[in-house]
Amino acid sequence: MPETVAAKLKQKTPFSTREEEALLGLRMAAAQIIAPWAAFLKHTADLSTSQYNVLRILRGSQRGGLTCGEIGERTIARDPDVTRLVDRLAKRGLVKRARSQADRRVVQVEMTQKGLDLLRELDPHVQRMPRALLGHVSQARLQLLSKLLTEVLDGMGTFP
Repeated sequence: MPETVAAKLKQKTPFSTREEEALLGLRMAAAQIIAPWAAFLKHTADLSTSQYNVLRILRGSQRGGLTCGEIGERTIARDPDVTRLVDRLAKRGLVKRARSQADRRVVQVEMTQKGLDLLRELDPHVQRMPRALLGHVSQARLQLLSKLLTEVLDGMGTFP
């Protein structure tokens, strides 16, 4: 029988609300999913998860690249300092900056061939990871989980 969130946290008292229990469960699951991926990226490619996310976003963009603001809008976990992430990637030659031809004030960030090559090396692991981490869950339950997460994301309130 699966262990409850409270048992995993070794919590003796009940949660004050179902929302608290669900939120803590989501945080625990996210942390346990991200940790091995972060360790893999660091060890294999010397990348943080945020740096990998920037590379992934740039690869999926149209030719011409994106501004740091546009990259920030597309990130999974909001990082307030996209410029610093781009600086680190540029120092390694994984991305390059170019002034927009239409507006010289705008700086576009583009992938380099070196960045594309690195992502291609990581792609088989990216494709293998979801099954490695979630393969024990049935397809029907995964579909339900996706629907529930969409519901959570679409209807999320604000705090504070």
